[in-house]
Amino acid sequence: MDVYWEQFKTPFLCIAGHSGVGKTTLLEDLIQRFSAENFSVGYYKHDAHRFMIDKEGKDTHRARSAGAGIITINDPNHFAMVGDNNFKKWTITHALEQCDCILIEGYKQSPFNKIVFLDAKGDLPIPLETHGIKAVIHQGTVNDRRIQEKMIPLFHRDDLEQIYEFVRTHFVSCASPLYGAVFVGGQSKRMGKAKFSLTYNNGVPEAERMVKLLGPFCEKIFLSSRSDQDMGELAKLPDVERVNDDHIGLGPVGGLATLMSRHPDKAWMITACDMPFIQEKNFEHILKERDPLRYGTCYLQEGQRGFEPMCAIYEPKFILPLYESMSRQELSLTRTIRDLPFKQVKIPDEDRTNFMNTNTPEEYEAARVKREQEREQENNAL
Repeated sequence: MDVYWEQFKTPFLCIAGHSGVGKTTLLEDLIQRFSAENFSVGYYKHDAHRFMIDKEGKDTHRARSAGAGIITINDPNHFAMVGDNNFKKWTITHALEQCDCILIEGYKQSPFNKIVFLDAKGDLPIPLETHGIKAVIHQGTVNDRRIQEKMIPLFHRDDLEQIYEFVRTHFVSCASPLYGAVFVGGQSKRMGKAKFSLTYNNGVPEAERMVKLLGPFCEKIFLSSRSDQDMGELAKLPDVERVNDDHIGLGPVGGLATLMSRHPDKAWMITACDMPFIQEKNFEHILKERDPLRYGTCYLQEGQRGFEPMCAIYEPKFILPLYESMSRQELSLTRTIRDLPFKQVKIPDEDRTNFMNTNTPEEYEAARVKREQEREQENNAL
């Protein structure tokens, strides 16, 4: 039993039943439908028997017989890998978690979430009390009335569209709870003072304003900071927890890695404290567009700026490529996002200035004046 499946952060579902009931046919259809919607689907086949994927005498077979632990072969379009059990957990987990969802053929005795096929006589291959049965598929005959009594969804194996919608809804329902974080740990060297404490036209520090913006969308809000940082009055904000970076000097990458390691089962909506024009509607929109099956959801700036990493949602499985980036001293969230399947949300033309940063006293003063003018216009409109 491969219990490491329990640690997967990508949603998966087992398709279980006796041989010949139609598991592979259904999986083929599901994969085609997900692929048509541009989802990346991982497929895992649990084979109870010994399998061979190479012929005796081939170079890879000779290397395997000689004792190689991992053998890979590739051509211009794809690759294959063969390894022994010593490498199975890391290799399979690392590969399949890059997909949006995973379909597993087999594991009917497992405690994992599963769809179970009845046999041609209408009987279950496992006791109905087995943990994780999410739906049952029949071929026209159902002998156990308890399936309907327990309100377990029941499908004919030809109801392909209904089965697909059930599976897709199940995957989306696996979305992790959303936490929020305002990043306040920057050195602010160009500004000359802590940016999180700056106020514009209403006397409210920017970090506090950001906390209020995230509040309606997140179960809990955090301030990501340095351990030596004096937060002043911000330390007294109610229902806001401060988390000091475990990774010193790595900027937002280190802060996000700290947050994700503290709460590995949560997704994160983050923002910076130096975006004075960002509005609640920008967070509301990205949450509406959130795709929990991807590594995350982020805004896409037109032109040279590319992705906007500081008004974005990061799903739990982002922690692995995040730590890999840190190990390479790659400290740009934008470049890490670029290499992964993120849901990309275009910024409306009228909102492009909402994502401007202020890094110098001159930029701060210009932003302060603009914010004051906007507030006056809003008051006059009322």
